[in-house]
Amino acid sequence: MLFVNIIKLNRRYFNHKQLTDMATTPLLRAGEDYKKIFDGKVYADTLFNQIEVEGFTFTEFRLKTLHNIFSKGTIKGKCLLEIGSGPCIHTVIPAAKWFDEIIMTDYSPSNRDMQEKWLKKDSGAHNWDIYFKYYSKLDGNEDNWQQLEAALRPKIKRVLSCDVHLPNPLDPIKLEPVDVICTSACLESACPDKDSYHIATKNVVSLLKPGGKLILIGILNCTHYTVGSERFQCVSLTKDDVVNTVKTNDLKIIEIFDDDSSLDMDAAPFNGSVIILAEKKST
Repeated sequence: MLFVNIIKLNRRYFNHKQLTDMATTPLLRAGEDYKKIFDGKVYADTLFNQIEVEGFTFTEFRLKTLHNIFSKGTIKGKCLLEIGSGPCIHTVIPAAKWFDEIIMTDYSPSNRDMQEKWLKKDSGAHNWDIYFKYYSKLDGNEDNWQQLEAALRPKIKRVLSCDVHLPNPLDPIKLEPVDVICTSACLESACPDKDSYHIATKNVVSLLKPGGKLILIGILNCTHYTVGSERFQCVSLTKDDVVNTVKTNDLKIIEIFDDDSSLDMDAAPFNGSVIILAEKKST
C-alpha cells in the first residue's frame, strides 16, 4: 500500500510552507492512525495520476513485472487475495482473466471505501483508465483497454478488512487457503521493525495453500511517506531483509525482480524496490 508515482511529490503538489512543515514535524503516524486519519482519496489522487515519468522507472517496473508474471498464464487459480490493497486496483488488473475470484483487503476504512466506490462506479471513485490503457498497450491491444476494465470489476467479489499483525489477518473471516496472494508495499508500512515485518509476513503466508504463489512487492530503505499533511512510518528494509524473510516463511523463491529507482526527498525517501515471486512449500 505505499506509493507509485512518488517522484511527483515535489513542488507541483507541495508548496514551500508544506515542505517546510514536513521537514520540521517529526510526528510519524502508524497503527490506528490508518483507521482514524488516513485519507485514501488524497493518496490515490496525488500518487496515482500518471505512470510514465522521465528518469523514474519504479511505476513502469512494477506494472511491466506484474504483466510479465501474469501474462504467461501459469499463475492462476480459483482465488487471488490482495493484502493491503490501499485504495487501488491497478495491481490486480493483469490477473483478472486468470482467476474466478479476487478479494481486496485493507486496514484503513478510507481505503476500503475507495475500493467500493470504484466497484460501484461511484462519482467519487479514482479514475484508473491510464492503468488499464497501459496494461492494454503491453498486451499489444491498447485500443481495447475497456475490455480489461470490464473483465476486472465482476471478478472482485469482496473488499475485506485486514490486519497483518493478527495470526489470521482477515479475522473474524476465515477463508479457505487461496491460490495466490499479492501484497504491494503494504508490510513495510504496517510494521514498526524487522521482527514485526517477519511475523506479519508469516501471518500473510498462512492464508496461502501449499503450492500457492506469493507475489511480494517491496519498497527498500524507506522510513516514511507522506499523504496530504500527514507522515506515516515505514520499516526500512534492504533487499536481503526482504529475501531472507520470504525464505524463512515456508516459501521457495521462483524469481526475483529488482529496480534501482530512488528518491531523495523528505516527503518519501526510498532507494530501490524488489518484486519476489515465491511458492509456498508443501508440508
